[in-house]
Amino acid sequence: MIEEKKKFGFSLSQRIKKKFSVLTFYVGDSIDLKKLKETFREYPIITREHPIILKIEKGQYAVLTKFGTVTFWNVPKRLREKFIDAISSFVENFDKTYPYFDSLKVFIREGPEEVKFEKIYLSKIDKEKVQIISFALSQSVALERYEKEVENKIIEAEEIINSLKTGGLKWQKEKKLLSQIGEILAVKQRAISHLSLFDKPETTWERIEIERLYNKLYFELELGDRFDVLNEKIKFLSDHHKLLLDFISAQKSSFLELIIVILILVEIFIFLFETFILKK
Repeated sequence: MIEEKKKFGFSLSQRIKKKFSVLTFYVGDSIDLKKLKETFREYPIITREHPIILKIEKGQYAVLTKFGTVTFWNVPKRLREKFIDAISSFVENFDKTYPYFDSLKVFIREGPEEVKFEKIYLSKIDKEKVQIISFALSQSVALERYEKEVENKIIEAEEIINSLKTGGLKWQKEKKLLSQIGEILAVKQRAISHLSLFDKPETTWERIEIERLYNKLYFELELGDRFDVLNEKIKFLSDHHKLLLDFISAQKSSFLELIIVILILVEIFIFLFETFILKK
């Protein structure tokens, strides 16, 4: 345990060492960790591999992922808010009021390692375990953000489809439809570009116990099932996007056909006018 304390930089009391309060917050679409490691000097960096660990105060740490989350270990609210403000310039689309967060408790005890609902029991703690626990919890929080955004777009998509069924979009302006398609594609693009970050982290390849811990967290947080559901919803949005494009294409074709008919009628009118009216 002494070796592990030195490795992670712990200098906590015996009481606090046995329990950790872990909180993860979504603060933006991504965090530029490369730039942060190069220029950020306000808090010391404990580990430089992803996810990175920064020391806030004695026995208090923050773990940052490139997909926009911050996980705090034993950090009170005042220091959490101060830290989030300090890193805001490195966050894309920063907003500290995002409603996406999660928490759990980590207990250090003798015996087998267990992952239960909002509780993790470890025989010892080190930086790799801090990283992997923070990473899994961050995946869950980031996934929640995309679940909510995709769900909102599905509701909008269903409303448009219902309007199509009832003929409510018969004369819908192309500009408005294209705007709706653009919003749907933007959500899809953001989700897909970040879904690659929900793969198993590289840390799990180095130690079998880390992989086991991650697998337990993956199962407990239902990351696999949620990922599959999100993929299905994104596929639905893609199908909906194709439907709207087909509808716009049909609208254009109908409009062109109408113009052709009008032009033919005008030609006929001119012919009749010249033939029967002007020759009288």
